Amino acid sequence: MSRDEEHGGEEWGFTKCIWAPTYKKSEGQDKSWLFWNNVNKVKTGDIVLHLRGKGQRAKFVGYSIAKTDGHKTLERPPIPGSWGYCKSFYRAFLSDFMKFNQSINLYQLFKDKKIDFKRYYEQKAKPRNIFYTIQSNRLQCLNGGYLSEVDEKLLSIILDDTDTFNVETSSIDLSVPTSVAMRQIKMRVGHARFSANVKNNYNNHCCFPECKISDRDFLVASHIARWADNSEKRGDTSNGLCLCPIHDKAFELGYFSLDDNFRVCVQKRNDHRQIFKEYVSRYIGMTISKGHVEPDREALAEHRKRNNIPDKGSS
Repeated sequence: MSRDEEHGGEEWGFTKCIWAPTYKKSEGQDKSWLFWNNVNKVKTGDIVLHLRGKGQRAKFVGYSIAKTDGHKTLERPPIPGSWGYCKSFYRAFLSDFMKFNQSINLYQLFKDKKIDFKRYYEQKAKPRNIFYTIQSNRLQCLNGGYLSEVDEKLLSIILDDTDTFNVETSSIDLSVPTSVAMRQIKMRVGHARFSANVKNNYNNHCCFPECKISDRDFLVASHIARWADNSEKRGDTSNGLCLCPIHDKAFELGYFSLDDNFRVCVQKRNDHRQIFKEYVSRYIGMTISKGHVEPDREALAEHRKRNNIPDKGSS
């Protein structure tokens, strides 16, 4: 929940990250606030639903995916606002912001879903870690509830206020039933967690032989068995290879695969394309750099079959 538009400014701004001070000014560095501490608990791949604006203008405007775990830093936001006194901050980077075509006004939502919100509040064992409270029998946005917990039940109350749920992307506008939209959100989270696990497994380094790319932002978690083809292996770390964009695309197009000993193998054909000659052919028979979790051999066999690459030998 962010009240102001600047939200820290520049790389600390809205959709770039979430941040909070680590302690209260009036109570010393050993005293923090529950909703600030939550930033430090964020895990890569978590959904962050954005509630922006003050008072009657407060609206849910979209959601992002946590790009990193929450952490403590001595870096400072360019525009710290009233938190300028603080010497350290909690921070988690965000990515993949998805804007709702029609933002959801919080107080209209309180009005339309009053019974559901009250029931949820009353049934929660400790309703002190959510973004709203009940005062004088009225639903109120909790002042200071910066980053609160939202489980699937509360998420369904928030998003199920209309018959459609609109998400704006750079290329296409979606208008789908809420249940479908929630599945899309879960799928995006699944992709994000898979990506983080695969990159961590290979220590953020392209596993292709002798490839030097080790920048996390220039690495891809490549599915061996495709997401749509094998639901059982979708999120398995063993179903992923950490590759740079060139080797990821080459793997996707079937320029190469891996045998059961994790050596580079290709079709028995002569391919004179520049990419193949420069980035694949000279490494045939060489073994990839393995992570703690080895690639799934069944998934590799499926990849070889799909791309007409012999199970034994290489060209």
